[in-house]
Amino acid sequence: MRRTTTWKRAVVVQAVVLLGGAGMAEAVTPTNVTKVARVTGATPAGEVLPNPNQTHTNYEVYGTDLGIVWDKGGNEVFVLFGDTFGAGWCGNGGCGGGWRSNVLARSADTTLSNGLTFTTMIQDAPRHAKEILPSRKVDNDEMTVIPTAGVTVGARHYIHYMSVRHWGDPGQWFTNYSGIAYSDDNGQGWVKHPTARWVNNAAGTNPFQMAALVKNGGFVYLYGTPNGRFGNVHLARVPEGALLDINAWRYWDGNGWSASQAAARPVVIGIAGELSVAYNAALGRFLMTYLNEHRQAVVLRDAGTPTGPWSGEKLLATGAAFPGIYNAFIHPWGNTASELYFISSQWTPYNTFLLRASLTADTQGDNLLSEPGFETQGATPVMAPWYLAGGGGIDRAVGQARTGQDNGFVRGSSGWNALKQSVVVQPYTDYTLKGWLRTSPNNAAGYFGARAAGNGPILGEAPFGALGTWTERAVTFNSGANTVVEVYGGVWADSGDTWAQLDDVSLTRGANLVAQGGFEQQPSGTPTSPWSAHGGAGIDRGLGFARTGANNAWVRNSSGWNAIVQEVAVTPGTRYTLTGWVKTSANQNDGYFGARTLNAGPVLNETHLTQPLGSYTQLSVTFDSGANHSVEVYAGTWANAGDTWLQVDDVAVTRN
Repeated sequence: MRRTTTWKRAVVVQAVVLLGGAGMAEAVTPTNVTKVARVTGATPAGEVLPNPNQTHTNYEVYGTDLGIVWDKGGNEVFVLFGDTFGAGWCGNGGCGGGWRSNVLARSADTTLSNGLTFTTMIQDAPRHAKEILPSRKVDNDEMTVIPTAGVTVGARHYIHYMSVRHWGDPGQWFTNYSGIAYSDDNGQGWVKHPTARWVNNAAGTNPFQMAALVKNGGFVYLYGTPNGRFGNVHLARVPEGALLDINAWRYWDGNGWSASQAAARPVVIGIAGELSVAYNAALGRFLMTYLNEHRQAVVLRDAGTPTGPWSGEKLLATGAAFPGIYNAFIHPWGNTASELYFISSQWTPYNTFLLRASLTADTQGDNLLSEPGFETQGATPVMAPWYLAGGGGIDRAVGQARTGQDNGFVRGSSGWNALKQSVVVQPYTDYTLKGWLRTSPNNAAGYFGARAAGNGPILGEAPFGALGTWTERAVTFNSGANTVVEVYGGVWADSGDTWAQLDDVSLTRGANLVAQGGFEQQPSGTPTSPWSAHGGAGIDRGLGFARTGANNAWVRNSSGWNAIVQEVAVTPGTRYTLTGWVKTSANQNDGYFGARTLNAGPVLNETHLTQPLGSYTQLSVTFDSGANHSVEVYAGTWANAGDTWLQVDDVAVTRN
């Protein structure tokens, strides 16, 4: 693609890589969570935390929650709160007088080790925090308007909010819609855009009613959940300059980006409420926090790219240690490779606090499963994210574990008894599942494997009989068309009382980062997600032109640049090898196979094809992802000599 600066020059396989500073990009786990300071409300008798803001006297903010924080530019952050109560606050939860649906503070405090000090709060009268997004305050119409995320692009500030129709049972509520509001006057006045909205459906399951917003590589990424705290996490993105154009948003469909919101597939399996997502440049990792009601804890996940794969859940702050905790909004400043600052709410006393956690290297690495060794099960009263079929539970500190102190077990006198966990996968991608098992002597029908969600078809499994000592089993499988799979370990209790124990389970993705690299799953001659075409390009399906399998991609035209494109996740500051098999017409003399950044960015490396390739020939290009979160890998040709074509098959990107 060297000949011209225009990007129209290749069969392109877009690869997503991390933008921003290239940190160590290794998985982490949180420990040693402590309260640093009170952020809002009055100091009660006996509390010794710093309370720099004294919001009850300075801003008529006695009780409030959330504390969504983002860099607003100008060496300040915004800190955004939910339902807020004044001098008439009931003193226990969200209730009482002086009610405002939301309030907003500014802070320039960069020394978080002793608390978070406001510069001011947006006010509508002296010493009175202003409601910045009004609501009707009518139950079963619009009870309140709650902010869920914020981001600043240039001089314009944006808030994602939800219009709450009705509060239901604990952890459940129902929204009319979510939308985007904006401010052009440093947060004093806000406009709810009339069409930048995600309207909820009758079932209340639209996946973008609550959000976290992250700027990345010229895009704003929106991680969304349904109303309430019990949904999965989905993902959308939009160019930075088009946040208010609802038609410009694209939705992650498990392989790539679709214009159809209905095509959205999860990037994380919930139980997720009150999301926060931020990029930690020191780590080179994205961090995600949310409340898992089933675990009665705020959890953390991390990933090297915006689309994942996201790690399993790691306990950040439990309800036992911080009663009534229900969020952890990451502060964008002060975070390092070893420290994380965040604002959390506690229902009682219905106020917000600044907390700090230590971050340490995660020995589980890129394991996609939560609770792989069952070690924090002792900190939660339920088994989630593991679930049972039949009989079983957790051996908590009874000396049975392979490593650590805990393990899972199943036991029954009849039927199927299994431990199960659901996890997001990329379709048509290879995975390896490993785990250690031990059984009763009479076990003759044990199975360890992966299947489609909802007890769907088995994708791969390893049978096992009696295992007197801990024994590792491994299963390699392809995810097929699935975006969610269920891993399991269990036994059929056909011989009376039968048991099996499970410990140290892992699920890791295969090496190839290209989805549908052999084009076998393309449903028609027109490229579909994750592939797209530039110029004349398509799919040969069952025509006998493929190198392997039945299908391959082609580009063909009598002029111009012609290419096919895919977006693939990679890590910044990392070397990769792109390989693929290419065959061309006899007149081809200006083809390219390589990698570059998105949006016509610089070429990272490429091979220039100046001679025709009469048979499939493997091409290989090594490139460094640099500071990017996204790259394009491409193979294509300029049709300089009339009707010119190129065929490509078996494309792969692997980490060196």
